[in-house]
Amino acid sequence: MEAARARGRERWAAAGDLPAPEEKPPGRQLKLKPRIAVIVAVAAFLVLAAVVAVTSGGGSGDAGTDTAQPSHSYVPGLITPPEALPDESSSAPSNSMNPTLASSALGLIPPTTTQPAPPPVDNNRAPSGAKSLTMGPGCGGYTGVGSYRDGRKGWVDHGDGKCGSTFVSIPMSGDPRRDDPSAYAQWTFAVSGTCEVSVHVPNGNLEEVGGNPTVYYVYDRNGVGGTPMASFAIKQVEKRGQWVSAGKFKSSGNLTVQLLTRGQDWNNSGPTYAHHAASAVKADCTA
Repeated sequence: MEAARARGRERWAAAGDLPAPEEKPPGRQLKLKPRIAVIVAVAAFLVLAAVVAVTSGGGSGDAGTDTAQPSHSYVPGLITPPEALPDESSSAPSNSMNPTLASSALGLIPPTTTQPAPPPVDNNRAPSGAKSLTMGPGCGGYTGVGSYRDGRKGWVDHGDGKCGSTFVSIPMSGDPRRDDPSAYAQWTFAVSGTCEVSVHVPNGNLEEVGGNPTVYYVYDRNGVGGTPMASFAIKQVEKRGQWVSAGKFKSSGNLTVQLLTRGQDWNNSGPTYAHHAASAVKADCTA
């Protein structure tokens, strides 16, 4: 029976009345399914990547807002850009360790006030339980690092060599934002407790007393190095012939004040030979 049916189908196919069975390449279905799977996987990956990109893009935008750099261009070695120095009449936040102390070295500069010029220096005069020391050229406790003599360009000595009437003009670095690390002045005091520091600004012209401002670091140690505990700035050109109170600082045994050389000693017409003045510095300390 089956044989007869097969012969019949062959005859009809030969006559063209029965369509021939569709020819399909062997294994085509097996190849098609993996290809579809790959396409679906790639599409899913692209959709997932787009979602992640959108999400992370929004997050990075927020983070960029939170971590934006300050508008000022801070230069290594500079505490506060000169244009950001507060007026002397403004107040500055106090040190977190003690409300009577000057501001920290993170950018705050304490206000300065002027005092009348004192009588001749006498390091033995101090209230009971207190210690008062004056250091500077001719007084002891003063060091000029990197000093050299080159006429009006270099370090220039003034006065008679006695304490209180002698000062040194120190060349500026030429840049109000950068120091010459090889040149500076320092005053060192062997004191403990809370010390009020006062700086004497001598009289002189721009080449002798030209700090505008002159920036100082304060260290709780014997000598400079590491991170200063505080800073202050004095516009010497406005305080000539005066003592200027720089603030109160904590000392655990030694206190060092450093004068930095940053400053512009030129203008559009050429060099002005402006110098910083290093004179006497006084520390009045109480335990």
